[in-house]
Amino acid sequence: MIDFAELCNGGLTRIKPYQAGRPIEEVKRELGLEDVIKLASNENPFGMSPKALKAAQKVLTEGNFYPDSNGYYLKQKLKNKWGYDPLCVTLGAGSNELINLLFQAFVNDKVNVVLPEYSFVVYSMEATVNAAQVKTVPLKNYCADIDGLIAAVDERTRVVALANPSNPIGTGVSGAELERLLNALPESTLLVIDEAYNEFNEGQGDYVDSARLMGTHPNLVISRTFSKAYGLAGLRVGYMLTNPDIASLLNRLRAPFNVNAPALAAAEAAIDDQTFIRKVVENNTRERERFYAFCKETGLTAIPSQANFVAIDFAPLKLDAQQINQELLKQGVIVRPLTGYQLPTLLRVSIGTPEQNERFFSVLRGLLKEYY
Repeated sequence: MIDFAELCNGGLTRIKPYQAGRPIEEVKRELGLEDVIKLASNENPFGMSPKALKAAQKVLTEGNFYPDSNGYYLKQKLKNKWGYDPLCVTLGAGSNELINLLFQAFVNDKVNVVLPEYSFVVYSMEATVNAAQVKTVPLKNYCADIDGLIAAVDERTRVVALANPSNPIGTGVSGAELERLLNALPESTLLVIDEAYNEFNEGQGDYVDSARLMGTHPNLVISRTFSKAYGLAGLRVGYMLTNPDIASLLNRLRAPFNVNAPALAAAEAAIDDQTFIRKVVENNTRERERFYAFCKETGLTAIPSQANFVAIDFAPLKLDAQQINQELLKQGVIVRPLTGYQLPTLLRVSIGTPEQNERFFSVLRGLLKEYY
């Protein structure tokens, strides 16, 4: 009997499959529930822009044709809206695919990758599959330690990767700190900033558009997605900003037609509907404050977030987050325990509509009265 694990890339056997959030239908079926809300995967509770939906539906009538492999019109939208040079853009089926491509292109067994502790698990997975050493830097007060990241870089460091805001914690790194990190890195070390939650971060603290740093830092790589604020998670479309040389390499590696036609059309229309995006972001900002107030009221700790979720710490009440998670599930509320990150007292809760959030608060209040 052939052991196929011996035939594959050795790093593949050292990783575990990514554990996605549980679908609503699965929870309904398993627990016999009819009314379930999902606050686990940081999805947009309002769906996608009506303009994006209409554009995607229109393109479906031409589903027998291949999409534009170059994504010309979406790149033009990015240029017209934010000034991004099409030669600096690589399109992907979500930013996850683009991170995968970047690691395939640049990471191997002769280099290492530096990550903040509790980073999005995909970074370490991709580094491990490509046989690189992973160097993890502890956080400071749940925030990326810029000095620690700088100290961890050596002559073999090919990539420093961090999400800003971070996932699964939600904390952010200021523009000044990012620039300080960039200035400390050798030109041969790529700084990969995953900005999946960028729209929720704008206007907070000393936020700056990190893309403005690309002109002076050719080793800067920025990934963004239409999955979160734009509500296109099910269509899978994202983009990566790099210098033109890196973009050329990534576009050689990516599969032809990697972004489907409805996704391209929806993303193009979504960019035009900034009124919808403002509604989404304003709801998120307002409801995030309600999460903070709820945690203060109930004796829990909310880690300050710049994203569309809040990490809630049950340690002050000496409660196990996984147990609370199971009880919430029984009452039709899906959230995300962070036990997989070795954070047993933390639940990550996506910010939903006011009605969804109120249901979460009500159910959790009842549980806290029972357990504490």
